[in-house]
Amino acid sequence: MLRTALIVALSTLALTSLAAGQGADENVIVLQYAAEHPTDNAQLPTAPQLGDSVPDTVALQQVDGNSRLAYFYYNGEPVLVDLKTRSIVRVGQ
Repeated sequence: MLRTALIVALSTLALTSLAAGQGADENVIVLQYAAEHPTDNAQLPTAPQLGDSVPDTVALQQVDGNSRLAYFYYNGEPVLVDLKTRSIVRVGQ
């Protein structure tokens, strides 16, 4: 019984790590696309920080084939945004 629990725990850990790795790859793809397709800088009252919500007034640029992330530019740097929550997941390269 302990062995079964250990196998289940290790399998769950492996799947979680795999999913996190896929998210990281997705971030890199969107970041590369953003670097190749810069936009005008968004006007925000304060510099964007991880976890901040992006106002609806900021136009987000989507990458074809990616429904999870979008980006905008602030101060010459790409900012990645989770489309579901409009929260910032990465600032700059």
